[in-house]
Amino acid sequence: MEDVKSPCIQICRADSNGVCFGCRRTNEEIGDWSLYTNEQKKEVIEKASKRRNAPDTQSGGFFR
Repeated sequence: MEDVKSPCIQICRADSNGVCFGCRRTNEEIGDWSLYTNEQKKEVIEKASKRRNAPDTQSGGFFR
């Protein structure tokens, strides 16, 4: 079975809630990605697909 690929699209900037503008994962989800099982990765992708970025981007930062 092949590993679920990261949803990263190289837009690695966090909004004021710590959610990435590119993939909409949290900082924790990004950091723990390699530790997750395929099932957990699918769950993270599903949750991230339902998230919206916070409008206040001034306090956000870059992940990379």
